[in-house]
Amino acid sequence: MKKFLSLVLALVMTMSLVTVSAGAKDFSDDDSITYQEAVDVISEIGVVDGYTGGDFKPTDVLTRGAAAKIICNLILGPTTASALSASSAPFKDVPVSNTFAGYITYCAQEKIINGYSDGTFRPTATLSGNAFMKMLLGALGYDGDVEGYTGPNWSVAVIKQAAGIGLDDGNDEFVGSKAVTREEAALYAFNMLQATMVEYDAKTSVDINGATVTIAGDKAKEIENTSRTDGYIDDDNKMQFAERYFTDLRLTTDTTDDFGRPANTWRFKGVEVGTFAKTADATYTADVKLGQIYSDLGMSDKDEAAPVFVDGVEASESAKVSKGNDLKVSELKFTNSPAANCNVGNGTLVEAYLDEDTNDVTIVAINTYVAEVNKVVAETNSKDAYITLSELAAENGATSGLRANDEFETTGFENDQIVLFTYANNEIQSVKAAESAEGTLTRKVSGKSINLGETKYDFSKMYSVDGGESSLGIDSEYVVYLDANGYAIYVEETEYNIADYAYLRALQGSSVAFASDKAALITYDGKMKTVDTKEDYTNDFAGYGSELQIGNANSEIVLVKETSNGEYRLKDLDTKNPSIAKAEDSFELRNGVARINLTATGVAGNGTQGTDYIYADSKTVFVVGTYDSGVGEDWKDATYRAYTGINNAPTIVDDNDSSAATNAIGMSYYCRNNGVATIVYLSVDEADYKVTGGNNDVIFFAFESGSKKIEDSDNEYYTYNAVVDGKIVEGVKVDASVKINNRTSNGSFSSNVVFTGADYDDGVITGLDSLSNSGTVTGINKVNNENVVLGYGSGSESTYVVADDAKIFFIDDDGTITEGAVSNIRRSDEDVVTYVLEDGQISYLFVQQYFEDNDQSSSGGRQELTSITGATYANPNLTLTLNGTNAGQNYKVTLKMIVAGVTTELGTYTVTGATGATSTTAVLSVGTLASIAASGGIYMVSCGGQNATFTA
Repeated sequence: MKKFLSLVLALVMTMSLVTVSAGAKDFSDDDSITYQEAVDVISEIGVVDGYTGGDFKPTDVLTRGAAAKIICNLILGPTTASALSASSAPFKDVPVSNTFAGYITYCAQEKIINGYSDGTFRPTATLSGNAFMKMLLGALGYDGDVEGYTGPNWSVAVIKQAAGIGLDDGNDEFVGSKAVTREEAALYAFNMLQATMVEYDAKTSVDINGATVTIAGDKAKEIENTSRTDGYIDDDNKMQFAERYFTDLRLTTDTTDDFGRPANTWRFKGVEVGTFAKTADATYTADVKLGQIYSDLGMSDKDEAAPVFVDGVEASESAKVSKGNDLKVSELKFTNSPAANCNVGNGTLVEAYLDEDTNDVTIVAINTYVAEVNKVVAETNSKDAYITLSELAAENGATSGLRANDEFETTGFENDQIVLFTYANNEIQSVKAAESAEGTLTRKVSGKSINLGETKYDFSKMYSVDGGESSLGIDSEYVVYLDANGYAIYVEETEYNIADYAYLRALQGSSVAFASDKAALITYDGKMKTVDTKEDYTNDFAGYGSELQIGNANSEIVLVKETSNGEYRLKDLDTKNPSIAKAEDSFELRNGVARINLTATGVAGNGTQGTDYIYADSKTVFVVGTYDSGVGEDWKDATYRAYTGINNAPTIVDDNDSSAATNAIGMSYYCRNNGVATIVYLSVDEADYKVTGGNNDVIFFAFESGSKKIEDSDNEYYTYNAVVDGKIVEGVKVDASVKINNRTSNGSFSSNVVFTGADYDDGVITGLDSLSNSGTVTGINKVNNENVVLGYGSGSESTYVVADDAKIFFIDDDGTITEGAVSNIRRSDEDVVTYVLEDGQISYLFVQQYFEDNDQSSSGGRQELTSITGATYANPNLTLTLNGTNAGQNYKVTLKMIVAGVTTELGTYTVTGATGATSTTAVLSVGTLASIAASGGIYMVSCGGQNATFTA
């Protein structure tokens, strides 16, 4: 028997969370499909299709015409059914041109369907569950006249028969008078595949008083199957519908899924459609006594040794499912060494399966865990879209086993989104967005529950609290994220401001030199700052008699809040100060890799989270202080730079000189959620460690959008359209005094440029670093979705692979920036391309496009150079003449070196067309050029499709 417990809605949500399929069609609205196994199988064999947009639309109602098509696809197969046509209108409202005319004609001829008494069929009308069941019964061989599917009470006979053979299995809320939805139709057709066909020995129609009456020689009997197809669906010597009409379909019923649940595996034409858990005989969403399971399964005899699986792993102790047994699933031993019980509690989906033939019980427990989306990668030609996750550590210390490189193919999620996931067999099994609620914390019971306002939320077994449960403060505002059963699985403050975090360098009380209470800080953005404090904190923070290096055992990261009178209040945080060994390979931070290794064990890929490694995400702030003891510096001389997000963090590794470091890395960090670092401070001696990369925002400026110098009471600056860390931003302010590459002394850019390492002061960029892994070329020759050929012309082209998550932007002549895709890039010998490389692949591509009536200048007019002449070099100057110039137009001249067929771009220069002349002679300062003539090398200058060569 099947016993279903009370939390029906919660159960449906949970079941949708953990459905497993492999190889089935993916619909964009899979999360909305209740009958996943039915839809996957029926769509795979072509009986019910999805839509061209990639969705299935499970709740759309079925029309009578579409139902006729399903029946034909079932009986004839999709290929044969698609060729059906009607030579004449089968019903007066179904012309031969109707999409469903052929299907309706066939079903009418086979007496599977009937029209209405007025001669119509009404193909666009909805179809009731009763009517669809009648069609399916007809296809199985049931005779409507014999079985009483006629007259005013026809539906009673239909539903009695349909339910008797299981056509409505899986839908406990079947209402025959309601219109059938697409997924319900798929479910009933799926059940029909497994139903046994029938036939009749004899039947005779006689006329009694003018009425035709059918007299059956006997009732419908099941058709025997003595052919090779017996066992394709059920090995019972009976002919299941699929064993006659879908002989390429196979069902295996004695398998298990990754969680250990009894399951069905479907294959079609030798390819697995999916493995689907069977419906449990008893279901719970919390811990449960074994005696309760015994009762709910309706058992009359105990099972002494029922296997128990937790997240797909079998527990070392089996369960005694017997009457009155008060032992809970959570009290069973999961492992003997180390000794640990089964991780089961609130929010755990516990399912019990009973084999009534053997009286064997299987118990399966599936935990729901909580995580942040760490990375979102779009679909490419070679790979489906996927995400990676960072698990938020549970307060009880339990983890799912999730690995940093585990991928889950899906769409519709965003970076840092809080999600629920299940995990088994070293794979993410499901991911679902977490629902949330907000409010004021009014009550908390440690390890049990919290109240937001008047609403109580019991904790899930795997609950996590941002900052640790002890940090929860009454009357503070929080967001609680809920699992599918309404348990609180993650709690965080509604707001926190990273700008309030700082490393405490030193403290001073009013009794000494400062003559007031002060704190010396390194702020979240890497700046040194000294503030007046609200009180003398020297007694509150141990070890601060002098300035402390980052990573000292007493070091503190603090929360700094300014009071109304301008003084500051300090709050200590749960700062971690790992002791980093000086030995080689004892520390590893890599750009774009969420795991930060703190020990040699961690670097080797092993160890324990929190001891050997921690995690970072896209919101983690890194403040890195670097100094060089090789030139006499120590940690007090460090220069600090801040980076936001692991994808912008620098790579910091040993210098691989096979000797221990002189000065070990100093590290202090704080995790608000016990698992992912919120802020990390590092003190690094560059004599011992390599510090490379660290994009700290890729910033691209469209020089055509530059404003004139703006002056206000605080600053002098220029504004630009820009791309900042992948987002288009208008009006980015750049201080006029900044001196960087590709900037003139008057503060304006002379070309499109890309930088990193922006320093800000009151929203104005006051410093930028060159981005070493970037470049600019003229021309694009070939493009596909995975790579581009940059440059144009013999010897000047280079092929680059475009990363899956690359950002592509286009810039017009006015400096307006739009985002696009690789497919939007055109072949051009004039477009100027600025690119950024990451791991040798293009991560950013900025394409300055030029069109028929525009050129590469800000003054308008079509560039039509005729030649470049007079190219001569005299260290450090290159002199050349551009012929065919227009007054005031800016021309981009690219200098290249070609040796042994390899072209290297050396720089790009701007030449402005001379006034009153059609030729412009320019002297460019290009620095010292090596003599390469002896090795067959030459130098080339290019502009507007024209080239000239010279030697140095």
